[in-house]
Amino acid sequence: MPRPALSEFDVERQRQRVLDAALVLFERDGVPGVSLRAIAGEVGLTAMALYRYFPGGKNEVLATLRGAGFDDLAGRFEQASSAGVDPIDRFVALARALVAFALENAALYRLMFDLTQPEEQEAFLATRRARAWKIPAGVLHAAIDQGLLQAKRDLFPHLVFAAVHGVLCFELSGQPSPERRVSRLIGPMLATLFRGASASPGIVHQIERAF
Repeated sequence: MPRPALSEFDVERQRQRVLDAALVLFERDGVPGVSLRAIAGEVGLTAMALYRYFPGGKNEVLATLRGAGFDDLAGRFEQASSAGVDPIDRFVALARALVAFALENAALYRLMFDLTQPEEQEAFLATRRARAWKIPAGVLHAAIDQGLLQAKRDLFPHLVFAAVHGVLCFELSGQPSPERRVSRLIGPMLATLFRGASASPGIVHQIERAF
């Protein structure tokens, strides 16, 4: 007897249940320690039934989770960067959005940045990563183009993200000392980077006070 057809709403609801369950398992047991059977069991499905929702199996589940994270982050970046036209104000809003996203979605943030996947999934993720990161990169490019910063356009955004990401990793490690907390480090760290890019004292002060 053929399986009854599922509505688009039912499919999406079940897919989200699978994603929610997988995120909990990946965080608890690590990606290598989670099988497709374990994910399916969390939502009352067999492994074969789960392929109905994710034909690519565990790799597709993981890529979908990560892609949703980048989509969420891009949406937050788009909203944050729409406030005002001054690139430094916009950068501050973007940095705050990134920190808030990471702290609110610790398990997902780690999945997004701590691993790679097979080529097919990486291709799926590439456009989502690009959508997210072009926004802060564009704001920093604008600051450089306007003479507010003296830095290499192709390098400075990467330096800034590497620094912010490092502080967030300290915070999300579960064992940060008081000296490694985001609230303590991020303002002075970004101010140091901007000072190194010949930002004016006013901009450096603005960055220091923003966090």
